[in-house]
Amino acid sequence: MMKNRVYSERQSFWNWWLIILFVGLFVWLLYPLLLTDKTFTSEDWVGLGLLVLVLMLLFVKLHTRIDKAGITIRFFPFVIKRTWSWDMIDSVYIKKYSIVDYGGWGYRVGKNGIAYNTKGNFGLQLILKNGARIMIGTQRPEEVKDMVDTYKQMEHENIH
Repeated sequence: MMKNRVYSERQSFWNWWLIILFVGLFVWLLYPLLLTDKTFTSEDWVGLGLLVLVLMLLFVKLHTRIDKAGITIRFFPFVIKRTWSWDMIDSVYIKKYSIVDYGGWGYRVGKNGIAYNTKGNFGLQLILKNGARIMIGTQRPEEVKDMVDTYKQMEHENIH
């Protein structure tokens, strides 16, 4: 009998281009306001709003856990905690996807189902027994595949 194996992955939106965007917005908005007598205009408020949105991305993280109970994600503020038990899942596999497939990154709902992703182009595709399609992004597709294959094999052995 195999000991309970657990896979855990934490991802965030932070990329080199996001850091450049943040620094650029900071310099564009705050530098002139702090060093001159300039007052806030409507464009400044829009810039400040963008700066706050970019800063909020610092706190958004996708946590994925795969264990004997199933597949669990946390994606605050979109999803506090969601678990799909193995008996809810009809099919599960690694999928290479395009940003166009789901309309971007984040929490997405579209014609291909629901997606939870932060970056990259690999995900764990779940097809539930009720027909729902869930895609969970991963930066480590080979490790996820190995873990899913392990639990699929265990489930198969338990059935037979």
